[in-house]
Amino acid sequence: MSEVELLILLLVAVATSAITAVVGAGGGLILLIVILQFVDPLVAVPVHAVIQLFANSTRAVTLRGEADWEVLRPYLAPVLPVTVAGYLLADGVPEDGGRAVIGVFALVAVWWPAATNWLAPSPGRGHRFALVGALNGLLQPTIGATGPLLSPAFKAATRDHPAFVATFAFAQVFNHSAKIVVFGLAGLAWSEHSGMMIVGIIGVVVGTRIGSQWMRRVDARLLDGLFAAAVTAGALRLLLGWVL
Repeated sequence: MSEVELLILLLVAVATSAITAVVGAGGGLILLIVILQFVDPLVAVPVHAVIQLFANSTRAVTLRGEADWEVLRPYLAPVLPVTVAGYLLADGVPEDGGRAVIGVFALVAVWWPAATNWLAPSPGRGHRFALVGALNGLLQPTIGATGPLLSPAFKAATRDHPAFVATFAFAQVFNHSAKIVVFGLAGLAWSEHSGMMIVGIIGVVVGTRIGSQWMRRVDARLLDGLFAAAVTAGALRLLLGWVL
């Protein structure tokens, strides 16, 4: 990547991580869309996973007392083994097709969040969250940023907004760790993309610190609107690139 591209990545990482720290989900998808402008999906997804691992770890540690482990325990069990299966599917997706899948996913996540509400229609947990973990594992090697699609289930099952942000951050730590393991075993040359990862990590750590301070002060509806507009624009660009 050029110096200008690295600067763009840094600024986007700061902004999207701050948004995620306030809203609870969504910024990672914008960051992935930006990374996809520079590299193909099977590089973008694992690089994004490393960057987001640091972002979510910072958020999880900051809010660790709010996390709901009754939600997390059943969720975590299937994540790694099903991610392996998901990678086998992702490996057969053409580059442009992968971008199109992510574009469609982004539009669904923003404009039809109720599509996943059935996973947790009430605070009841149990087997439903094992299903959430399995669904995430299957999708995340191809889609990369599954957070906005799965977050309604977590939001429905947690007691308040800080608990949702903390619980979902811990879930994402495990999600991104699973992707890193799977892509590492598949032989990804991590060192070739170290510049992107270092710049991205710095950006998300700074952004998470900023966003965590504002979580209880900013009107989340305003950020939701900005998030929807940014993701829609990025998704349409991905879909147009596939069509044209």
